[in-house]
Amino acid sequence: MAVVSTQSAGMISENTNVELQTVEKEIRRLQNLYAEKRFQRFSYHCLRHGQKKRGDSLSREAKVRGNSDNAGLAVPETMISAALRRLASKSARLVIPQDLRVLEQAGASPLEICLLVDTSGSMDGKRIREVKTLSEHLVSLMHEPLSLITFQEGDVGVKVRSTRNNLVFRRGLTTINALGLTPLGEGIRSAVNYMATRSARKQLVILITDGLPTWAPGEKDPYEDALEAAVYLKRKGMQLICIGLEPHRSFLKKLAECAEASLYIVDDLDHREMAAITRREKNRIKSEYR
Repeated sequence: MAVVSTQSAGMISENTNVELQTVEKEIRRLQNLYAEKRFQRFSYHCLRHGQKKRGDSLSREAKVRGNSDNAGLAVPETMISAALRRLASKSARLVIPQDLRVLEQAGASPLEICLLVDTSGSMDGKRIREVKTLSEHLVSLMHEPLSLITFQEGDVGVKVRSTRNNLVFRRGLTTINALGLTPLGEGIRSAVNYMATRSARKQLVILITDGLPTWAPGEKDPYEDALEAAVYLKRKGMQLICIGLEPHRSFLKKLAECAEASLYIVDDLDHREMAAITRREKNRIKSEYR
């Protein structure tokens, strides 16, 4: 480990700053590598990726922690802030509150994510529990605001509005029960209409379903209604990830093509696998806007 010399208290040499920047880059590289390795452990089948789109350039800035509920911890920047303080003051404390940094996006609203969850009767039991665990995991670890919309016969709508507050999300999850038919088209339209009211320039809808559409308003065919809703989502410029089961591959592929979505076929709904897919797709989408 390199020994750092300073001319006076509070002054860090230029070489030290360069070394710390190198450490930050290495931390980011290892984070990405770890996420990729975790993703590769799962038995998913990625049938297609959505069409690449580019938007206005976004810059990342880490600032001192404030009181915002939507603040996301910037781990590398926090570690570097703590290292600079320890070098300047010769303090033994690893991290103190003044070291904490949060992420902010300059020049545009951040990415917002909407979980669109099938809560029809076939999701009852283990599958709905896995989705609830996934929701708690994402809202705890992601920097981006997260909302939750569910769809079942007679009940399609927003269960949790955009937030990063764990307690708020958990309260919303307690209201979810799986029953009834599957109004997939109505669910997609509900997500599009809700996200259209949000100000984020990048909007990602994550559809999680274990079945096929079995209900539509009026006398519409449920399949055609769902495909029309997917086209509607595409026209609104939103991005979709679809996570579904192998027996329904053929229909889900058509749905993904209509929405220009990324489609992942899984053996069953597992929160760890779905979280890995979400991280991978979120990073891919964010990198396309840089």
